[in-house]
Amino acid sequence: MKYFAFCIINVLTCVALHAQDRSISFEHNSSWAEIKARAAKEKKAIFLDCYTSWCGPCKKLAKEVFTRNEIADYYNANFINASIDMEKGEGPQLAKQYNVRAYPTLLFITAEGKLISQQIGAVDSKVFLRFGKMSLGGDALESLMAQYKKGDRSVAFMSKFMTRMEGLHENTGAIIEEYFSKTPKAKWQTKENWYFINRYVRTEQSPVFQYVRKNQKSYEQKFSADSVSDYFVEVYRNSIQKAANTIFPVEDLKELKDSLNQMNFAGRYMLALECDAASADRSNDWKGYVDAMEAILTKYPKKDTSSQIDWLNATCWKLLQKSSDPYVLQKALKLAETSMQYKKPVFMDTYASLLVETGNFDKGIEIEQQIMAMLKVKADPDFSISDCDTQLEKFNRRKLAVAK
Repeated sequence: MKYFAFCIINVLTCVALHAQDRSISFEHNSSWAEIKARAAKEKKAIFLDCYTSWCGPCKKLAKEVFTRNEIADYYNANFINASIDMEKGEGPQLAKQYNVRAYPTLLFITAEGKLISQQIGAVDSKVFLRFGKMSLGGDALESLMAQYKKGDRSVAFMSKFMTRMEGLHENTGAIIEEYFSKTPKAKWQTKENWYFINRYVRTEQSPVFQYVRKNQKSYEQKFSADSVSDYFVEVYRNSIQKAANTIFPVEDLKELKDSLNQMNFAGRYMLALECDAASADRSNDWKGYVDAMEAILTKYPKKDTSSQIDWLNATCWKLLQKSSDPYVLQKALKLAETSMQYKKPVFMDTYASLLVETGNFDKGIEIEQQIMAMLKVKADPDFSISDCDTQLEKFNRRKLAVAK
């Protein structure tokens, strides 16, 4: 029976290892001219991955996204794919030609060399696949811009144009405000225009947002109370972040919290806590900050587990750096412990550091040794063996100092 179980485990392991067995096929040894010529011959667009050797997110993208089967199948079938180091060979000239200033930058280009669309930064496989599909067969950016300047404001055109502008990190807010200023208010509650509002209108000062506020019930009936609440959360969260990172009085956050308490949407309670956290942060009130963040992280977790844990870890690390108060550190330790189930070195290191700061040297050292063992088996882009060595040396030094 044990042998049978062992065989089953082996089979499942093999299936898991080979579940993703394809990757994007890149034209590594072809010149840019040859790549464009092949694209013209095969009547395909070009996908160009702009990277550098030192870019961590570039490596993560290449390892975790370009190797997905659904990504490989779609991109290999529909694009001529090129991956070029922007600091070597033709890279610097291409970076200048396409105004590449950040890495990774993902370019979608016609066979003639004209830019179709652009995405800056590492994205997950779903976003990357969707962006490729939207770019496929798309018009070059310059022709879209010319069409916009001629006054085309049709929903179909604006959807395509805004996607291009978003990928270029352009000021989509100004574009969408201009669009709504020329669109009759009778049409502001259509499904297509709700999409535009939800995605691109991001300030509470916007006349469009103020219109949604005044017609909240109508939007809820058409698109659900949850979707309207989620939208309000995004807009007001921007206001909180702005108030938290300006020279204006911290009282602005209290006023914003008071106004939120008078509204009626599900996310207002979480936003009120975020106001408390931001206010405490600005005032260096770390007890108030940890209490507010504990409530947010436990009562209102993000739907995306990965984002939730990243947020939790960032909070705990911040508290570790900012406060030596035992109350604060113990609460941070309790929060950090929940991330241990994911066995990610950077999360484990935060937990180990908090253990040491709260006096549990042996367990902190034990956790850091576990990280070291993991890194020797598999490298991690966010935490190296050298980082681990430094931490272990520090932990042991702290332990010896207390022992004396």
